[in-house]
Amino acid sequence: MAYYLLHAGQPSAQRLLRRVARLSEYRSASAVRAGDWVLRWGDSAESDPPLGRVLNPQAACQRTRSRVQLRRLLRRANVRVLVAERVLQQQTETATLTRQYRVPVFDLQALACFRTDQGPAWINQRVYRVHETFREVTEAEDKAVRRVTQQALRALHALGLDHGLVTLGMGERGVLYVLDVTPAPVLQGRLLDLYTRAVEDWIDREERLKQASSSSVRLGADVELMLKSPAGKMVLASRYLPRKGRVGCDDRSVQFDGQRLPLMELRPDPDPSPLGLLANLRSTMVEASSLINQPGISWLAGSMPFRPYCTGGHIHFSNVPYSSHLVRVLDVYLGLPLMLVEDPRTARLRRKRYGYLGDVRMKAHGGFEYRTPASFVVNPDVTAAAFCLAALVAEHHRELPLIDLYEENTQAAFYSGRADLLRPLAERAATELRRLAAYERWRDSIEPLFDMIRAGITWDESVDVRTVWGIPLADPRRRRGRRSARA
Repeated sequence: MAYYLLHAGQPSAQRLLRRVARLSEYRSASAVRAGDWVLRWGDSAESDPPLGRVLNPQAACQRTRSRVQLRRLLRRANVRVLVAERVLQQQTETATLTRQYRVPVFDLQALACFRTDQGPAWINQRVYRVHETFREVTEAEDKAVRRVTQQALRALHALGLDHGLVTLGMGERGVLYVLDVTPAPVLQGRLLDLYTRAVEDWIDREERLKQASSSSVRLGADVELMLKSPAGKMVLASRYLPRKGRVGCDDRSVQFDGQRLPLMELRPDPDPSPLGLLANLRSTMVEASSLINQPGISWLAGSMPFRPYCTGGHIHFSNVPYSSHLVRVLDVYLGLPLMLVEDPRTARLRRKRYGYLGDVRMKAHGGFEYRTPASFVVNPDVTAAAFCLAALVAEHHRELPLIDLYEENTQAAFYSGRADLLRPLAERAATELRRLAAYERWRDSIEPLFDMIRAGITWDESVDVRTVWGIPLADPRRRRGRRSARA
């Protein structure tokens, strides 16, 4: 396995080559083999090689050429941006930026966070470096660091990039805006040290994975649902359920009061087998039914059972190294197929806040959760397909080619729910999956999902989840009666 740096002669690229011994100068596409990696530095004219895998594909770098296009793409992905000209002319209520942040990112992981409390200097120029007026800050020093880095990662991924420098500004009310993104920051001083370490760690990880025997991915999930009364009104989940445990409540509350919690959350025990996770999920449903022992209450799932509350189906991964490549593969082979069977009416509303491409969150146990899908438990067949796809894709993501979902028209189709434009891409993804030898193991569980996509069928969010899963309603009086008869 070889690691190449493709660049246009920038001094920063030359410095990185001198620092990282295992990084080689990219000479031509003919030298790149199937297992090799190409790290592109900036928007060079050289096309991506036909073989190997590329960090920062050429098409993604080209999306940063124009600030107008960059802002348009980010807005479509519901990332807040600020138009520099309006700020300088005081034509916006958020004209005063109280702080600016710069976040270097590699392999879709924030390397550090730099902050300045000065005004909107450089806001009308492209940003390529971290100036001396910025100082490095941690989350312990600045509570906004976590939000800042999450927004930086979201912006970078929305453009289809794996690494780069993201510049953000904070308005007077604490709102964050992306000001600029560059795929080729100037590497000097601390920034050069950070990128050197990140590239070396990335190569170390890839070398370990090449030598390691395959290990089974461990899957988990948390799935959100809502409760409906016989009169069609929302019923608070906190009326019946505790906050914690396998069956509990999501933290979102009515009017942010911290007490009235409308969302039920099912947290099945993790399992190395997707069908084992499916069985564990059903077990949590039975447990929930015993706690919500009311025949007239329906369980609703999907994207948005009651406005403005969105419901998601979050799949947890452990025993698989997190990487930008893995997240993009999940978008193509898991997020896209599930999007195509959602109800487009509520899905469009949900994606204003949740369910964007590459929606991931790191977990305390060392793994991460993929949060792009809606609450797929509305349909048991879709749920089985989701879990089996998650296992298959995570274990074999290095064997799967990427499809560019971040191209402007494709991205627009995803966020507007244009299934007619996206079905051909899903069919391409299905073809690639079927080429995997391991696909046969899960074929019977996955194919019903692609059958639905091909037929243009979407799930029915009006169904009672408890009914379609065949979850019995507990009757404690009947149980007591049986115990008395036996006595």
